[in-house]
Amino acid sequence: MSIDLLFEELNRPGSPGISVGLFHKGHGVCLRGYGSADLEHSAPISPDTVFHVASVSKQFTAFAIAMLARDGALALRDDIRKFLPFVPDFGRVITVQHLVHHTSGLRDQWSLLGLGGQDIDNRLRQQQVLNLVARQQALNFEPGSDHLYSNTGYTLLAEIVRVTSGRTLRQFTTERMFAPLGMTHTFFYDDISEVVPGRAHSYTKSKEGGWRRALLNYETVGATSLLTTSEDLLKWAANFSRPRVGDADLIREIGERGMLDDGTQINYAFGLMRSSHAGRNALLHFGGDAAFRALFAYFPADDFAVALLANHVVEDWDKLINGLVDLYLKPTEERANDYRPATISPSEALLNELPGCYLNDFEPAIRIERESESLYWTAAGGERRLVTFRADGTFDLGAGPRCWSYYRPCRDAPGRIVGFEDVAGRIPATTLPRRRIEPLSPTSAQLMELEGDYRSAELDITYTLAVDGRRLTARSVWSGQPVVFTPSSPDRFDAEPFWMNIIEIVRDARGSPKGLRVHGNRMRNVWFEKVLAS
Repeated sequence: MSIDLLFEELNRPGSPGISVGLFHKGHGVCLRGYGSADLEHSAPISPDTVFHVASVSKQFTAFAIAMLARDGALALRDDIRKFLPFVPDFGRVITVQHLVHHTSGLRDQWSLLGLGGQDIDNRLRQQQVLNLVARQQALNFEPGSDHLYSNTGYTLLAEIVRVTSGRTLRQFTTERMFAPLGMTHTFFYDDISEVVPGRAHSYTKSKEGGWRRALLNYETVGATSLLTTSEDLLKWAANFSRPRVGDADLIREIGERGMLDDGTQINYAFGLMRSSHAGRNALLHFGGDAAFRALFAYFPADDFAVALLANHVVEDWDKLINGLVDLYLKPTEERANDYRPATISPSEALLNELPGCYLNDFEPAIRIERESESLYWTAAGGERRLVTFRADGTFDLGAGPRCWSYYRPCRDAPGRIVGFEDVAGRIPATTLPRRRIEPLSPTSAQLMELEGDYRSAELDITYTLAVDGRRLTARSVWSGQPVVFTPSSPDRFDAEPFWMNIIEIVRDARGSPKGLRVHGNRMRNVWFEKVLAS
């Protein structure tokens, strides 16, 4: 297969596309562009088209921190309040290293902003995130006890760079990293009014089948907001094997896995995850904001790198990465281990036993339903996915040849299915089994006792719970449409928005509702006090 054939589906006239860069043993071996960077002006994508790369940004923020640690400006085990005194004292020390490895327990900024009434399409500034952090009263978990991805931590790392170096993250990375490497189209975009020549816009499919702009107005940096090109990322790749910024010891350090305080190793290094593709070990990171999608992967044993920058949602990254590796490198004996076991037809027993409703503490309930000889997985938002069964006794949602999550049924002593667990290789602390529950249907009277105003001091916002027919809804002054909840267990309701997946009713000694605990994506236990009528 040729590279043009591999990207054939992403090279359609009048459609967004992708920029491709490949590096091998000191040289760029391929730079291609497919599709359009700007549909309104029919501007084609080229190797020097500038893309927003979302969380691919994190490795550059983490590298800046590693450089400052090498300079002696900070230590990775320093308490972050030494540099950022506005961060509340949660009773446990959060270190710089905790931020780097996503083990801080800090709630994620995007869920906090959404729950606080901010539309993610709004102009979102650095200071807004810092203001939210300063008001927080609790963490997701004790620092160092668990691993949960937190964009907030990387925004704070950007602030630590500013405090310790006297330069903004944009200034520091440009002067110390990008300029020395000749990455002339790369910088942290911290002012959305700035004109950037040659920049790609992102697009999403409309219901009518055409394309619509996917808006992005971030000027919060550290976790995101790097602008770069596939050509520049190949210059970054060259620094891994022939360092011009840093040295071999620093490059080795940024690829080392972090660990929890109890010594449990995690799969996250300095803004890079350790993974494997096409039978080869890689350091990589994905990114996605609005409809931008990005990937940078470096294969140390082969001195090979892949940079993929897209301005629309690309579904099967594994097909592209593995295809590129196969085109340029010889297959390995471990090649087959990258793939999930073969699909099988479920037994009649599984078809009858597995359907039901399942939940865990911090994710919305899902339903598994039988339809003829297949099972379908339905999430809180109503999206249905076919359940795919595998020869090793697991099942997944058929997300390409490799799956980030796959599951195994849990059985009780008599052998009945009582839940299922994620066995995709994550650390045990982050793997929360789902348990089978019986769906609830509260009466109108039970719903109506929950009505009223609930206020969060941390977010400075009030939500009003109300009953609409047989549905419980929530609305704030900033709401366009109300959030609609589905009951999942006693005093727990689930919803679709990532920033308000779950509400739990907390009652006083008399059994009356006194508040809510709200959970969202990478955000747990935000407290809302019920406002008593005056």
